[in-house]
Formats: sequence, C-alpha cells, structure tokens
Amino acid sequence: MRREKHVFLAAVAAAALTLPALALAQDSYFGVSIGPSKAKHWCGSELPSGAALAACDPRGKGWKMFAGYRVYRVLAFEASFIDFDKASLTATGTETTTVSARATALSAAAVATIPLWNLELFGKVGIAKVKAESHEASLSGTTFKLGKNDNEAHVGLGLAYRLTREWDVRAEFERIRDSKIDFFSLGIQYRY
Repeated sequence: MRREKHVFLAAVAAAALTLPALALAQDSYFGVSIGPSKAKHWCGSELPSGAALAACDPRGKGWKMFAGYRVYRVLAFEASFIDFDKASLTATGTETTTVSARATALSAAAVATIPLWNLELFGKVGIAKVKAESHEASLSGTTFKLGKNDNEAHVGLGLAYRLTREWDVRAEFERIRDSKIDFFSLGIQYRY
C-alpha cells in the first residue's frame, strides 16, 4: 500500500511538471504585419548651418516580422524586425538637395495580455535598436548625413482576435519614443 502511494505521488508530480510544458507548447507564435508609418522626428532633423527645410515627407508604408513566447497566459516576450520605409527631406541653401533614409528597428519587448474571450488586449514595453541614416548629401559645399543609430524605448498597444486555435488577426499601434516613429499595423499571427 505504501509503495502504491509513492508511485501515485510520483505520477501526480510528473503530470504536474509535464502539463505546464504541454500548455505552453502552443504559446510560441510568429507573424507578419503591414501598415502606415510616420517618422515625425525626421522633419525636425538638424540641417547644416545656412540650410533651411523646404519640404518633408515623414510618411511611409512599413512592415514587420515578429516572434514571441508566452511565459504565462498574460505575459510574453517578443522580438521583432520593423522596416518603417523611407522618409524624404528637401533642404535649400544656395542650392537644393533631397535626402532620404530608410528607418529600421530590431526590438525586444515584454508583452502583457488581457484575455477577453476570443479577443486579447495587449501592451508592450521594450527596447529597440533603431537605424535611420541617410547617405551623405552635399549642400552649399557642406557634406552631411541625417538620422541616427541608437537604442530607444519601444512601446505599443494592440488587439488580437482569435480566428482558429492557431491563427489570430492582430492590429497594433507602436511608437519608437525618441525618434517619434509611429507605426500602425494589421497582420496575422500563428500560434504553435
């Protein structure tokens, strides 16, 4: 009787240790999304002395790939690559030049989720390695580059709707804080 009790307790302990791993097996996910981006800081870039801003278009059509792992039902860690597209700026001095730069970011974030039946409301906070540098341009005899290559805060808020057990539709608003890059995206995510 005593041996059966130990075997039963060992089976219960093994099940208790195995069930969370099985429950988390479908909590890995990856996806893609697209949408409009806007690099507000780009239009306020520092131009060389004697140059003035003539025109600026900070808007683009961005896309991203992301992958995450849900540690608990309400907490995940997510990595993403975001391409915010190109932004262009025209500056004048004794001559006129147009400068453009493609902004990209590699991000790592913690994602908190509030499940609401087939919907999930989520927010994210993390850090992004932002690269947004133009090629060298010349204006009034001065060669210059605009943009930055820096680590910045990355925040976001979104909503995911579960279509099936594996597939979700996901809408999200994100901001790279110091560069003031906004990105609204719509995409799909696959859970496995």
